[in-house]
Amino acid sequence: KDSRERMVSRGGKAVVATALLALALLSLCTLGDAGPGLSSAVRRMQRLQQRVQGQQPHQQQQRLEVGATAGSVPDSCRLHWYNQTIDHFSYAQPSGGEWTYQQRFYVCAQHLWSRSANGEAGPIFFYAGNEGDVTMYVNHTGLMWENAPQFGALLVFAEHRYYGLSQPFGSAALKHMQYLTHEQAMADYAELLFALKADYQAEDAPVIVFGGSYGGMLSAWLRAKYPTTFHGAISSSAPVLPFPGMTRPFNTQPYWKVVTDDATAAGGSVPECADNVRASWPLIFSYGTTQDGRDKLAQIFRMCKPLQTEDDVDQLAVYLKFAWDNMAMGNYPYPSNYMTGGGPLLPAFPVRQACLSMKGQLSGDNLLYALSAATTVFNNATQNLPCYTLPDDVMEDGIWDYQFCTQLLPQESYFETDGVNDMFWPQAFNWTFINERCQATWGVVPRPNWISISYGPGSFDGVTNIVFSSGSYDPWSFGGETQETLAPGLKAVWIDQGAHHLDLFFSNAEDPQSVKDARAVHVASIRSWIAEHYAKIRAKSKAKTN
Repeated sequence: KDSRERMVSRGGKAVVATALLALALLSLCTLGDAGPGLSSAVRRMQRLQQRVQGQQPHQQQQRLEVGATAGSVPDSCRLHWYNQTIDHFSYAQPSGGEWTYQQRFYVCAQHLWSRSANGEAGPIFFYAGNEGDVTMYVNHTGLMWENAPQFGALLVFAEHRYYGLSQPFGSAALKHMQYLTHEQAMADYAELLFALKADYQAEDAPVIVFGGSYGGMLSAWLRAKYPTTFHGAISSSAPVLPFPGMTRPFNTQPYWKVVTDDATAAGGSVPECADNVRASWPLIFSYGTTQDGRDKLAQIFRMCKPLQTEDDVDQLAVYLKFAWDNMAMGNYPYPSNYMTGGGPLLPAFPVRQACLSMKGQLSGDNLLYALSAATTVFNNATQNLPCYTLPDDVMEDGIWDYQFCTQLLPQESYFETDGVNDMFWPQAFNWTFINERCQATWGVVPRPNWISISYGPGSFDGVTNIVFSSGSYDPWSFGGETQETLAPGLKAVWIDQGAHHLDLFFSNAEDPQSVKDARAVHVASIRSWIAEHYAKIRAKSKAKTN
């Protein structure tokens, strides 16, 4: 269809109603975030930490009028819907009978966007939405907002298919999961931009794609796969390397080592913290072997329901482990609610705050009471929960689990721990378990080598104009690019004391110098990419004239 037909700019209330119905029915499956692992944080915060005995988390829904400003985003943002292709790679009718779905996106700061004196269109800054509600990225990606004025940039934030309100097949989406792949999502973004640029008569505008975590993976892959559509990419906290078949050996344990490092003196925490956390698990599992011990654990960790089996105790241990995981990702230098999906604020440096409960020489029940207090920094961020309820399956991670079970997109719940280089208990990366679980849950098994087959061994040979950034406090840095792993011409920035894509956030007085330096690299790179794009256009125009 013509781009103007596919851009839904007014009316369309039935579309919104369908999307809201899909959100209500799929909310337990699609709660997610901004990156591998962050889906865990948001889901657990909203489904576990905000759930007390006999009470499910309240789910707020707001009516979004097509073409109107949504109350949850800045005033300069306009909500749009695009009639997006469901299956970009087949000419057959999709299994659900629908050819298209309504994809949500926001266009922001249009008042800043203009053409230069010589008629060149201003750039488009495009956020490649990851596995969550797109408004979270609209409200947190300060790097785009703060630099739009100096570049005269138009801001576009696109929502990933199957997340938020962008639901193919509506309430029947879970019956047609085969269309949830990163390739389909990337094709969505390429098609959307093609139509958007035509609609705005800006076919010559350079596009810089931004993304953090899974969005950072997408931004780098978009630049590699669609280089004439995306002229440069800022890829923050993007674990593009932890896949079989890469030059770097496949090893997931370093993820949990970074979580542990945050809980040491080197990470700014009290020196005894990591050792005390490590010492707690044998005691928990020992208590779990008897009912008296399980009753003691339920009391210490303030469980709403009795722990009746050793499996319940295993679930408790994983629940506590993920509290440390999420605090490490959100180990920002100032209070933030990013890791809670816009919910309660976590304190500045939450790992350090949690570790204050783990100082000194601890043993026995005192050690477990200390661990309970430490993990409430995340699990009771609202500070009003009388007790905690475990889910039936604490590893369940919504539909992101499907993306792991197909293309092995990283999910830390499956990652290895050794209890020596990390502060947890030994757990292997178990392919047999993974295949059996994925088959039982989704009817699929992973294709381990697909990412390396698609994008090569990790060096991005032949690709230009990408800046990768990773932070020392962020566990996903274990899978990020370094200057040593990259092909010449690409950049990797290391952010000391940086947590999960901190460099994409709004500037803050508490930012370390390292993140200020990283943002300076981003801005300088964007400036050079835009200049390069315009220079090529001028050279082509001159050649035609001659």
